[in-house]
Amino acid sequence: MNQLRNATRVIAIVVTMMVLFSSLQTGVRAQAVLDPVVVLYDANHRQQFDAFDLEEGMNLMLDAVNTSTRYIVRVNTEDLTDTILNDVDILIIAGPDPGYSFSSEEVDGISEMLANGSSLFLSGDPTIDQTVEYWSEVTMQGMGDNYAINDLLDSINVTGVRFSVNDTGVGPLWGDTMFDYENVVFNETYPYVQRLDATTWETSHPIFRNINELYTMTATLKPLELSSGIATGYESSFAQFRAGPISWANYSFPNMTLSDFEQDPLSYSAINGTFPSWMSAFEYDESRIVVMGSTLMFTGLKLPHPDTDLRWFYSGDNARLFMNIMNWLSQDFVETPSAIVPMLVISSAVMVIGVAFYIIKKIR
Repeated sequence: MNQLRNATRVIAIVVTMMVLFSSLQTGVRAQAVLDPVVVLYDANHRQQFDAFDLEEGMNLMLDAVNTSTRYIVRVNTEDLTDTILNDVDILIIAGPDPGYSFSSEEVDGISEMLANGSSLFLSGDPTIDQTVEYWSEVTMQGMGDNYAINDLLDSINVTGVRFSVNDTGVGPLWGDTMFDYENVVFNETYPYVQRLDATTWETSHPIFRNINELYTMTATLKPLELSSGIATGYESSFAQFRAGPISWANYSFPNMTLSDFEQDPLSYSAINGTFPSWMSAFEYDESRIVVMGSTLMFTGLKLPHPDTDLRWFYSGDNARLFMNIMNWLSQDFVETPSAIVPMLVISSAVMVIGVAFYIIKKIR
């Protein structure tokens, strides 16, 4: 009888401890398989950079995203209809050609995608002239046609941010390039190749987590005081518009004043002392949008200098920045399964067993 009582006590203690431990909160790693975030790279609007090109395109960057278990990358070669965009979480449109404008059906598809809470990443590029090493590639001479993205923003009714375009009514519409003679990667002969540090971006923004330096060649955004701008140049940075295929509009006036700007406000996106913006990030209803002036900095291309083997993708924290942008655009898309419900079920089961054992003991 004593042995039975001792056994009963031991069992009672064990059950009590199980009930006690099951009621305590503790972190449990969820084992459920998460649905991946679907990233669609648009390749149907004669984009500047090929998704499958290792050396001159986006292949290195898109492969890095696809390698992550969180994302699945698709390359699109069809119209961006609501059917194509139905399960897309992040749409990347990088450097579309103005000659391949977005149809009304595509505009409706993108608008519906945004209304459903998916995100949009719009990326343009700086313009170049014959002094830039890339000029020898005919396809690169069309860089900086960012007004195609401006037209898309107009069509989907997104206001507040635009690429700077020399919309003066005279000559073709060309974009700009951010210059800086003081913060260059190489020397003053290459004022468009810049190294940026943490003083030029909002360090508190998740997109810049663990970012220390960036290498870029970028277009700028307007207006001058862009409320959604999270990355800028330095005080010594300013914008240069192309005046023609082989020249810059204000190449001889790097130190233009505010009065010069006021006389022709549409000719320049930024002047000395304005800290020109080149990246914008904001929430748009239920979705998120990033607009930035450099697809180039995420490609496998070499930096435009004859004596360097540096490639944009591997320079500074460029690759990490792209991944951070992806993470921010998909921040609320993946919810880790909670362990609270399973723990409550276990706790309830243990409690029932404990109560049943107590009642049986009382009956005996």
